Amino acid sequence: MHKIIIGLLGIALLCSCNKKDDPEPTPEPTVYDRTVLVYMSGENDLTTSGFMADDLLEMDEGSYQLNDNQHLIVFIDSVGKTNLPHIIEIANGKRKVLYQYDSEFPASDPSKFREVIQWTIDNYPSKDYGLVLWGHATGWAVDADSVADANKTRAYGYDYGYDLYKDSKAMNITQMAKALEDLPKFKYIFADCCCFMCAESAYELRNAADYLIGSPAEIPAEGAPYNTIMKALFSSSSTFYQDICDIYYDYYLDAYNTSDYAYLNLNGYSVPMSAVKLSEMESLAQATNTILSTISSKITSPAVLDLSGLPFYFVSTAYIYSDIKVMYDMSSVLYKYASASDYNQWLTAFNKAVSYYVVSTKWQTVYNTLLNSFGSFPVNDAMWGCLSMYFPQQEYDYCTYKYNSRIKNFQWYYSVNWNNYGW
Repeated sequence: MHKIIIGLLGIALLCSCNKKDDPEPTPEPTVYDRTVLVYMSGENDLTTSGFMADDLLEMDEGSYQLNDNQHLIVFIDSVGKTNLPHIIEIANGKRKVLYQYDSEFPASDPSKFREVIQWTIDNYPSKDYGLVLWGHATGWAVDADSVADANKTRAYGYDYGYDLYKDSKAMNITQMAKALEDLPKFKYIFADCCCFMCAESAYELRNAADYLIGSPAEIPAEGAPYNTIMKALFSSSSTFYQDICDIYYDYYLDAYNTSDYAYLNLNGYSVPMSAVKLSEMESLAQATNTILSTISSKITSPAVLDLSGLPFYFVSTAYIYSDIKVMYDMSSVLYKYASASDYNQWLTAFNKAVSYYVVSTKWQTVYNTLLNSFGSFPVNDAMWGCLSMYFPQQEYDYCTYKYNSRIKNFQWYYSVNWNNYGW
């Protein structure tokens, strides 16, 4: 009997030793539901005028709506040599510095842009990601440099060079697309900056995200109402992009109707907004290629399209003229010039690509030429699409930005075959 007991004890000890020797299982890494990175390129007047500080306060308030599996990460490049670029998390109304850079750099540098995004992905692995582009922008870029002189380009993230005592720089959209290559695809890129919703930019970024959201027009310096839009930025709803557009649009429609803006006479103004499903941009390019061929006699150089009365979103300076109208609403132009059957066929592709848009026929602008044109814009929403497109004009040769030549930096130019028409 004793021998049996001793034997059983020996077996138990042996088993116990074997268990102790087994390595501890490696815990599975936490994968969060969604991480949103707000990239604040703020070494410019948006910081010196207080708008960055205001938006950060709104983010503080909005962060109370998030749960433990949702992370709001903010990259901040502001003004001041003692305030170096850094990355923070905002949760429960509090900010925590996660990473501090030890030297200045332009936030518009594509390599730094990618570095910040990669750091966020590495440290906050998530089921999906959102990217918010905060700062200045003016539509599709037209300069071949990766970090271009802001006075000669149209791009994103103007860095005025205050802290490095250098010229202001901006990131071309072509270089932004390259910086995002091979990274996990974003659920969305939300451009809280001016004039970002261009066919050229959307096509260039078609592999970087599921949706591109923003305005084809100028936006107010206050930007998005982050305290109220935060829930939509983290929403798992299939129509989250519609919510982002509506919250943005309704906020300014209501704000402009209050006494705070009475002196500006902005009643009825808002911000035109749209959301593009980027996987449909290839089909839209093909459809646009086809419809342009049906109006070839009207667009072949040196023909000049009559674009009077059609909505446009920006004004360009020129060497000879005081200003030139650019970035026309693509749907409006094609509606005017294509046959009804050709337009309706194209519209099918457009509606698949532009999943949602909300029209404002008037918005805040710094350009008198645009302000004075609002009265001639169509009031019928069906004649708008809230996505701009380059349509060549001879007068663009005199613009500072040289649209007719610099459009050739973009893949959209070749996909719709503008070269077929002598441009």
